[in-house]
Amino acid sequence: MFKKIGYSMVAVLATVILSAGMLVGCDAGEKTIKIPYVQWACAEAESHIAQYILEEMGYEVELTTVQAGVMWSSVATGDQDVFTTAWLPYTHASYWEEYMDDVEKLGVVFDQAVLALVVPSYVTIDSIAEMKDYKDEFKGRIVGIDAGAGIMEATKNSTMPTYGLDDWELVASSDPAMIAELERSIDRNEWIAVTGWAPHWKFFAYDLKMLEDPELTYGGQEEIVIIGRDGFTEDFPDAAEFFSKWTITADQLGEVMYMINVDGMDPAEAASTWVEDNRDIVNTWLS
Repeated sequence: MFKKIGYSMVAVLATVILSAGMLVGCDAGEKTIKIPYVQWACAEAESHIAQYILEEMGYEVELTTVQAGVMWSSVATGDQDVFTTAWLPYTHASYWEEYMDDVEKLGVVFDQAVLALVVPSYVTIDSIAEMKDYKDEFKGRIVGIDAGAGIMEATKNSTMPTYGLDDWELVASSDPAMIAELERSIDRNEWIAVTGWAPHWKFFAYDLKMLEDPELTYGGQEEIVIIGRDGFTEDFPDAAEFFSKWTITADQLGEVMYMINVDGMDPAEAASTWVEDNRDIVNTWLS
């Protein structure tokens, strides 16, 4: 009788332990938030700020660098959970049209974003409409970022044909490679046009100007929107509430971008430094 009861107790205990282990494992899985981001300066800064705050809230956060198309599709399919850098309604219009039924808008982190062609301030023109008359000075090229970015699509399909730049070369590279070429040109006092946007740290580091776009080929002012997979709010209600309250200014985001790209600070360190130095601001984003 004793052996039988002992065996039963062991079996029950084993079942309880197994069940508890399964629950812990399930809970740990549910507490992981996956964030894909493109290596644009603003996306990198925003994603690391989000990671630091979410980890303080008790989540595990996995960051992955991807191309713009993958950023959208991976969240739409549920492979990833959320990203912080959807430029709407213009730059990412094609992605929004394709994936809008499979994602959630969680919040607007910045509401004064703009796209433009950017030149050093010593360049003597002020409008994209003037560029066609200075092809030799610009070497007939515009230096861009990754080919899948919305600004590249707009530049190639709208801006260049509208302003008679069809025979110019649009150079696809990356944000860091574009900045490197911009810096080399400035050091040599050469003319260069690059795809640009604000907010971006380059306006803190160099003397630049945005060329006027009288035909509005880049659209108007945009919002940087936080996009989650379908069901994100239900699965992560407190994280969704944080995202709904998170707003940041150009100067605040610029501080983080500057620490990363000019001071050479690790992105995670820059984000944590900024959060710790700005607790009064961060607390307004949290319950």
